[in-house]
Amino acid sequence: MKKSSQNPDTKLTRDAIIGLGEASVRKNYYSELQGKIIDLERINARNRAILNTIPDILMLSDTKGNLTPFTTNRNTHNPFFIALMAEVKTMATLRESVQRCQRDKKMTQLYFNIAFNGSTHYMEARVNYTEFDEFLIMIRDITETKMLENQLRHMADHDSLTGLLTRDLFVKKLLGYRDHLIEQLGIVVFDIDGLKMINDTLGHYIGDQVIKTVAEQIEIVFSGVGFLSRLSGDEFGVLIEGVSEAELDQLVKKVIDHVDAINERSESVIISISFGYAVAENGYVDVDSFYSIADNHMYQNKMFKATSARSSIVKTLMKTLQAKDFITEGHADRMASIATALGERINLSRHIIDRLHLLAKFHDIGKVGIPDNILNKPGKLDPNEYKVMKTHTHIGMRIALESVDLQDIANLIYHHHERWDGGGYPEGLSHTDIPIECRILSIVDSYDAMTNDRPYRKALTHEEAIEEIKKNAGTQFDPELVAIFCDLISKPISALLFD
Repeated sequence: MKKSSQNPDTKLTRDAIIGLGEASVRKNYYSELQGKIIDLERINARNRAILNTIPDILMLSDTKGNLTPFTTNRNTHNPFFIALMAEVKTMATLRESVQRCQRDKKMTQLYFNIAFNGSTHYMEARVNYTEFDEFLIMIRDITETKMLENQLRHMADHDSLTGLLTRDLFVKKLLGYRDHLIEQLGIVVFDIDGLKMINDTLGHYIGDQVIKTVAEQIEIVFSGVGFLSRLSGDEFGVLIEGVSEAELDQLVKKVIDHVDAINERSESVIISISFGYAVAENGYVDVDSFYSIADNHMYQNKMFKATSARSSIVKTLMKTLQAKDFITEGHADRMASIATALGERINLSRHIIDRLHLLAKFHDIGKVGIPDNILNKPGKLDPNEYKVMKTHTHIGMRIALESVDLQDIANLIYHHHERWDGGGYPEGLSHTDIPIECRILSIVDSYDAMTNDRPYRKALTHEEAIEEIKKNAGTQFDPELVAIFCDLISKPISALLFD
């Protein structure tokens, strides 16, 4: 009797399963199997796409450390992959990582470098067990990440303006000497004199240039032999081993000599620095007091030279003001002559006239801190520029307060742009609340400005200037002083030689 095609004993061979037009059992499995094959082909296609997409290099290793590529033809023929495979030491390191992964039963991570095309590449490798007595090795080029980390670390450890190490590293270095026997350890503290004044008067850009210049001179002398740091805005520190007090004194003197040489060539601000140092020898370093000793010596040096340092800065600013006499040559001298004559006409005391003479010469000293593009602008200032320009009265006051010769007129410099009607600046004073010296200067300054060429207009005639001053009597100017001034200066100043 012929066996039924539905007999459960029928042997389901591979041919029987995938055959066409045969028994129903074969027909029942065919479509399902075809679907599985398509799914497998789709998975393989996706895996190939993944391998082509990821930047990592993939390798396989058996339990004996035999390494083979696990990647596409495109990557295996890559010059970098070939160079990696040729690195004998690197391959040995990877085999060691495979053994460690096999022993510890967990993923192993390692880092190594490889030279390629004249540059160093930083690599990260991860080794993981695949459960089929194989180990998958994934190698990634992390050069960009490593370089970024190095940049961030450098930024964290170095001052952005000078490039010197930060205060935190200096303190860490100093504390590292605690409870350690040393033969010789020196510490130096430098401080820039009058930096705040320079920032307030000439601006932070000039102040930054001074900081950089001082840092460069310290680095020239101490680089390679000491640990250099910028401790604060105007302060620097140096730690140096194996130096005697006499040797340290000579090194500090070199820094001072370098700064003095720069000052001799400079036509702008004069740089002054104070210093203090200490040396510990043959024993333990008391780090808590070591820095304080040097810092105290620095402040003693600073106090000793404070007056002369401020005087030097003010003299430099005065020289700069003369160079910036942009209106016309002799402006300050003419102002002083006219103002003095008007002060004498109204019988001011000699003391007030002397102040008036100084005010006429130095009332605009604060303009050394105003950018040239605003100071020399040929047209009208916009609101922001005018706001900057108005700061020159405050800058001028601060400069004057630092000078023994100008302290007496500091308040007058501050108020020399007040108006009779209260519409001036910086405090909006009016009438007789405005110092008499400032009221006189306002008239004289306006007359001289109008009768001389400015960057934005030609000079007015003597008659036109007088008419303009009369028009503003009672608003901008003290009306009584205007009348006296107009009587005094009945002809142009070039012809008026006060007898």
